[in-house]
Amino acid sequence: MKKLAILLLLLSFCGGTAETDLDSFAEEMLVAKDVMSEVQQESQKKYKESLPEKIDNCLKLADAIEEVFDTIQIEAYESEIYRTYSGLDATKLDYVYEALRINKIGMDGLEKIIAEYEINNDYLAGLIEGFYNNFEDSREANQALENHLISIDNQWTIQEEVDWWEENQQYSIKNWRDSEEYLQLMSDKSQNTLNPDPDFVVSDSYPKNVLRKHCDSL
Repeated sequence: MKKLAILLLLLSFCGGTAETDLDSFAEEMLVAKDVMSEVQQESQKKYKESLPEKIDNCLKLADAIEEVFDTIQIEAYESEIYRTYSGLDATKLDYVYEALRINKIGMDGLEKIIAEYEINNDYLAGLIEGFYNNFEDSREANQALENHLISIDNQWTIQEEVDWWEENQQYSIKNWRDSEEYLQLMSDKSQNTLNPDPDFVVSDSYPKNVLRKHCDSL
């Protein structure tokens, strides 16, 4: 009995010491956690402070959006592939790659605008959303077309292309997202004539600064 009592006393003593040690360890962990949290918050604060301040100017934002749109039009106008392609031939990879190249210019331009500008104007915000979504859907359609052409060694007929679009109508341009603001921009930049000028986008009659009217500062 005496041995048992001594053993229980030792176990009790050891257990008490372990519990005390654990409590101390837990307190140290909580302190370390608080310190790490403060370090992280300070690091995040310094990172945010290091970021360049966004441009808060509606007129500059309007011009930047329009510049992206105009750049795409000029790229398409100057494209040798687009210029020489016949509508009587089935679409091939070179045409798809050119479409993806120009598409990337547009999406990169819009992403740069989103990163650099404060977008407080509802009209321009709707325009950017419709513009970006339209190009995102265009990219998805061209990527699907690219994959198909690779799978058939870039060889098909007009009828086979028609059949492919019929079977993959989710990629049709009629299903690409847009917005009223984006459609209006396209209309403002169109010729709206029965005798279109092939050099319209580089001519003096090409509309400029059409988005500024949507800024309250005017």
